[in-house]
Amino acid sequence: MISQDKEGKVLGIAYNVIPVADLEKSANWFVEHLDFNIRHKMEESLSLFIGNRPILHLIKSDHDSRAVFEVGGRKKWVTTFYTNDIESLHEKLLSKQLLVSKISYEGENGNFFTLEDMDGNLYDIWEHHDCELNF
Repeated sequence: MISQDKEGKVLGIAYNVIPVADLEKSANWFVEHLDFNIRHKMEESLSLFIGNRPILHLIKSDHDSRAVFEVGGRKKWVTTFYTNDIESLHEKLLSKQLLVSKISYEGENGNFFTLEDMDGNLYDIWEHHDCELNF
């Protein structure tokens, strides 16, 4: 019997689909820089996990499409990653000469910076110690 409180409800996001030019190179970039692990590898796509949790599904794109859009001439992301130590992660990514913005300290909204992958997809990195996330 299905519990009444879970029937027909969205329970969360399973993963985000990201277009990439070179599936192998992109997957290895995420493994090297963000400690993801590769699963469910197929000819034109694969899944990236953290532990047993799916995070991204990379798909080889035939077009020059990216997971980014603009608002007022500024690039915006479609995926936000959560961290519990934004300064250490920021330093780690900077030391690898990756494209990261400065950390934005926004008080009650938390701390943020953006990260661009090798395909030009943009991600937000967020730290908020007063926000309870279940992983």
